Parts: sequence; C-alpha cells; structure tokens
Amino acid sequence: NSYAKINLYLAVLNKRRDNYHNIKTLFERISLCDRITLSARKDDLIKIFCSHPGVPKDNSNLCFKSAELLRKKFNLENGLDIRIIKRIPVAAGLGGGSSNAASVLSGLNRLWKLNLSRGKLALLAKKIGCDVPFFIYNCPFAQGQARGDRIKPLRSLNPVRLWHILVVPKIKVLTPVIYKMW
Repeated sequence: NSYAKINLYLAVLNKRRDNYHNIKTLFERISLCDRITLSARKDDLIKIFCSHPGVPKDNSNLCFKSAELLRKKFNLENGLDIRIIKRIPVAAGLGGGSSNAASVLSGLNRLWKLNLSRGKLALLAKKIGCDVPFFIYNCPFAQGQARGDRIKPLRSLNPVRLWHILVVPKIKVLTPVIYKMW
C-alpha cells in the first residue's frame, strides 16, 4: 500500500537560493492509498502500468525515476514492471506520486536485496521529491522542515487518531505551480 498524506500545518517561511521554499509542516499519513506491485522483467526495461489517465507512464513518472535512481546508483540493469492501482486523487496535494515513489524505493530495496537503511533510502528519496522522504519513514505523523524533506517522526503522536472528510474539487493543484504563485 502506498498511503496519502495531508499537511495538518504548513508555514512557508522564505524562498531558498535553489528556488525551493523553506517550510515547516506537520504531515499526517492517512488511510487512503494506492496499490503498487513490482515485478521483475527478463529484459532491462522499466514499464509503468496504470489505468488512470492522469498518471504518466513514461520516464517522467516518479516511480520510474525511483527505479532508475537505484539502477544507476548500484550499476544494475534489472528490468521492472510497476503496476499502480490509483485511488489517491491526482494533483490534489495528497502526495500520491511521492508516496508511490517511496513505495518503489522501499520495495526495490527488498526485491533487489540492496539492504539500504531507512536513513539512506530517505537521502535517495530527497533526489526524487520533497515529500518522498516522509513516506520512507512509514510513520503516522512527522514534522517536515527545510524543503519539507528533513523529516522528524513524531512517535509520541502514534496513538492519536484523527478522522477527516476529504473534498477534492475537479481542479488540478500542482505543487510547483502553487509555490511559484506564492
């Protein structure tokens, strides 16, 4: 399962030299999830399968980028099928693509027997996207700082249960566009 997130709190502090923004946020992993299945291929291709029209099936997909990052880092030529059953609304600020990318990193760590620690996976996750490290930690609540990629799990909040009603309008909310407008 590749879980969605919401930001219970988000403060945009300032713009950085790298054109990102410094933020402070409180992430909550919620029960809404996509389903990711990874299967080895006999050739060296990476193929994305998803029936949702809003999910790219090429090398712009964050899942593809995760697999390619690991292949390059470890000089691998392993082929891979990535199947995504999409339940998280696309471009809704719920971190679906980032969560999918983290699920692929974690899954390939096991499938390809890379034995990377959570900390090393999180460092790689930063290269894919700012929200990706949060999903590597697989925790219900975490504080995010810097670009949102410096994660501190808040284990004291693990027993807390919150209920939410998600309302997703039929408009796309692309994170880079929102920050650019800020």
